[in-house]
Amino acid sequence: MYYLYLDTKIIGAAKQIVSFFASGIFATDTTTVLVKKYKHASHAQICRILATAGIKYRVVNYADLDNLPGGYMFYPFNAQSNCRAVANRRLVHTFITHGESNKAASTKPIVRIYDHIITAGQAGIDRFLSSQILTPYDVQTQKVFSWGNTFIGQTGLVPRQYFMPSGLESRDDLEAVCFYAPTWEGGIACENYTSLAYADKVVPVLVQACQDYQVQHLILRPHPNTGHREKDYFIPFCQALAKACQAQGIKFCLYTSQLKLSWWQKFKLQRAGVQFIESLEYYQAAIAFCDVSAMETQLLNENTPHYVFYRQQDLNVIPPTINREAYLRHVLVFDQEQALTLTPLNATDYKVFAQTQAYLINPRYNAIPLEQRLTHLVAHLDQLTPANLQERKNDA
Repeated sequence: MYYLYLDTKIIGAAKQIVSFFASGIFATDTTTVLVKKYKHASHAQICRILATAGIKYRVVNYADLDNLPGGYMFYPFNAQSNCRAVANRRLVHTFITHGESNKAASTKPIVRIYDHIITAGQAGIDRFLSSQILTPYDVQTQKVFSWGNTFIGQTGLVPRQYFMPSGLESRDDLEAVCFYAPTWEGGIACENYTSLAYADKVVPVLVQACQDYQVQHLILRPHPNTGHREKDYFIPFCQALAKACQAQGIKFCLYTSQLKLSWWQKFKLQRAGVQFIESLEYYQAAIAFCDVSAMETQLLNENTPHYVFYRQQDLNVIPPTINREAYLRHVLVFDQEQALTLTPLNATDYKVFAQTQAYLINPRYNAIPLEQRLTHLVAHLDQLTPANLQERKNDA
């Protein structure tokens, strides 16, 4: 039996869980989502989201976790109660590092509680080693190992063939766009990596990109958790961007599939000229922008050339194994005084994207369809599972 454990009060987290099933990684007939019981207004909404998606779920307390029979428990998010869940030694506990990025949240010591930790590629392993959370012995014994793009998520856009301009497909049913996917404001202030609070710097750059890449359509895909902690960024940013786009004849659309908006917010956005879309399946990015977040990995996975918005203080998290000078060519520091300018991308930049992609995402599993990855992963976990635990699992 496969379990996904969800301890959260954030509605957006449930929507991210749904994406695992929508992409075929987890199947509804073999996987149950275990939802930690809370007396919180969002709890019922989280359960409704799972039920609407046809996903089996079960609301659990600590006693329920203790009594689970043998199987495999997967953790997409770190939470305090995960420490209790891993105490059930009839299960194999695996953290799947959903949202893997250069954020501080990607290197928290709590990951040591799990039997195994999965990263997308060598970059994730190196982060744990450099932070001294894990050791070379953990790598040698495969407490941590990479499993490619299995759990990194998808933008929803049509992936490009190559990073170069020739990678764009020419199809009547496909429109080239400028794609902006900012992250949310984080659970605490020190983990606020979003560029949404800097409309005066970011909006002109997005409009310039539309002109430079000769596209007449800009799509904003916000993080599902946007507005959870800070509610004052998003609407003013969209209003400012809509005004700037209208002045240049650019169509501005907001992807709302995973976003919760009140009727009043929708009214203000529509009055500003923002159009809402529920699908990205007919769009491909000529150029993209993101913050320090898992979106960078998704864009690399889909061969999308992009720029990354950074805070000045976070430049030190750029992995030392990456060519820093080359990487900084597509970095935009939004909390500095001077205006932001785009450095035109060239052949060298596209080569750097490909090198970074190989470092962040292990390509070994690309040939295996997503719906078959879990079977291969479980077989690998069985090879790593100690004999005594394997016996208890079989008995269960």
